[in-house]
Amino acid sequence: MAMNRFWKGGIAALPDRCSAARQRRPWHHRAAAACLRMLTTVTAFHFGALALGSRSFFGDHFGAAAPGSRSVFGSPDAAAGPGSRSAFAMLPLPQRRQLLALAPCLAPLSGSAAFAEQAQGAAAATATMRLVRAIAENGLEDWQTKDYEAMRDDEPRTKGYEAAIQRRLKGTNGQATVVDIGTGSLALLAIMAAKAGAKKVYAIDKNIPAAKAAREAIAKEGLQDKIEVIEGDSLQVTLPEKVDLMVSELIGSIATQEGVEAIIKDAKKRFLKDGSALGEGGGDCPQIIPSRTQTRIAPVRYRNHRVKYGAAKRGVMSRGKAEPGTVQPLRLKSKTNDLVFLSEPQLLEDFSFCNPDATASQVDRSLKFDISAKLAEDAKDFSGFAMWTRLVIDDENVVEVRGQKQTSHWAYVVVLMADEPQPLPAPSSITLEASVDYSAKPVRYTFATEVPV
Repeated sequence: MAMNRFWKGGIAALPDRCSAARQRRPWHHRAAAACLRMLTTVTAFHFGALALGSRSFFGDHFGAAAPGSRSVFGSPDAAAGPGSRSAFAMLPLPQRRQLLALAPCLAPLSGSAAFAEQAQGAAAATATMRLVRAIAENGLEDWQTKDYEAMRDDEPRTKGYEAAIQRRLKGTNGQATVVDIGTGSLALLAIMAAKAGAKKVYAIDKNIPAAKAAREAIAKEGLQDKIEVIEGDSLQVTLPEKVDLMVSELIGSIATQEGVEAIIKDAKKRFLKDGSALGEGGGDCPQIIPSRTQTRIAPVRYRNHRVKYGAAKRGVMSRGKAEPGTVQPLRLKSKTNDLVFLSEPQLLEDFSFCNPDATASQVDRSLKFDISAKLAEDAKDFSGFAMWTRLVIDDENVVEVRGQKQTSHWAYVVVLMADEPQPLPAPSSITLEASVDYSAKPVRYTFATEVPV
């Protein structure tokens, strides 16, 4: 009944009201004409031959309530408001924008004070759509020789590690023992430690082909008496002795994505001596290299978002296998021109190697990003969030993917928050609710944000 009254006295009467409005106020005529154009667009484009006002339009999509009620527009201060799965929220994005734009011009023509008030309120409110994505990938540790070579050739990273190891072993008189977790096929860090004066180095790798190649690389350097390769998962193997210094490079393009958190917690307890006297550069983390790893994050426009289906061919799709219920992110080289950063980055993760127990099994963050007016054009194509690594090797050596002059072996990891770019107003801000579940195998990252409709 309410629907019929609205149809007969409101939308169906628009032509007559338009005629009367033309004689009274010119703006009423313009508003009504705009409404009619929009109604035609909504009906024809989204519902084909369906008659406007039929049960298929109002009933199936909005329920029995009249347009303007909560079931249509939602209520900004109610649980079923913007971002919820109300009828309004389930409509396609273009249709929602059209209906919100329609509300204020229908208000003076509807003949219903209640509808006018609710329609105007809905149009004045900032309606939003909630976007949620999760990342959890397997297979990221299946490195090949070319991957280890890319790490070696990442000069800022490699020189930073080498300098830190040399400083730490300086003055130990050839008596220090070292463990290298995840030594890889080149045994790069283990060889650095042996050459820097370590008495004994234990090089662990669970990848059997990589361990075999590591032995060959060590023999080539003539260091087989100093370096012992141990095949197996560091969480399961036992060292012949506790060591003075622990080195590793278990860092993903999202800092903790390769499971470093659990590995370091275990190794610190089982592999390290208490309070070994080492050389310089350790600061408050003298027995572990690196000191900490961080993930930085920022909202971005991905220039190729609209042609993302060619991502695999362009080599930017992550090689990891996405867990059920998650998405496969993009991985873009650090020197890419395909990203436009819409705001200054913020800290998503901050993992301390020397105090790993300070990291809870799940970390939740709420981050607000300001978007300036000068980025208004790029903000019209908001794609999602880009993440990258910042590695604090020691108190003198820090490596960050963004801003590095040379191409990093780490990549930008980009999570696209929707199938198509979403427009953001500028100046404005966007809030990200992020959660990192370290107890999940693999580590699970969940991202939620809201964008205007």
